[in-house]
Amino acid sequence: MSSHHIIRDEQEPPVLVFKLFNNWNELSELLGWSPVLLIDPDLKEVFELKQTKVDGYLANEKGNHIKGNNNLVYNPLNFALNLKDWIVSKNYTGIYIFCDDGLMKSLFQDIKEVKFSIPIIFFTENGKYSLIPNSKFRKWFPKNYKIDILNDDIIKTKNLAKGEKGFFLEKEGFINIEVEGDSILIKEQ
Repeated sequence: MSSHHIIRDEQEPPVLVFKLFNNWNELSELLGWSPVLLIDPDLKEVFELKQTKVDGYLANEKGNHIKGNNNLVYNPLNFALNLKDWIVSKNYTGIYIFCDDGLMKSLFQDIKEVKFSIPIIFFTENGKYSLIPNSKFRKWFPKNYKIDILNDDIIKTKNLAKGEKGFFLEKEGFINIEVEGDSILIKEQ
């Protein structure tokens, strides 16, 4: 087997699953790349029934949790800091998190204080969101594509028109988003 067929630990962004909604297909796609998978202990039976290998658990330090070497032990009040420390210790360059909107929005607020330097992709009950650890974002999109920007500190946008709900591309091509803070949270639709 040549070296380009070998997948090393921590090569792919890890997947953290706090909650699943109707997004098992998205999770299955990510698991095809053999990332590290950590789940909430309450989901253990679901993953066993789906015959899905779990590498560790998301262990709330205040609750009962399953012992293991790969666990991410966290304090709910300091989750962003605990997550950052775990990511840095493992040298990850990105992360996928399956959770509810409440955890995503809370983490987005907390990340502003902790200064994350890697992208985070969230899968929630309302879709897929991207957290970009930068004050500027540029990407190509087709015409009429819809983007929700969850920041309240937008400085300027380019090639985006504000609609009743979110932004729409004015024409096919690159969009630019600039915010005051250090990160941008968007939902692409």
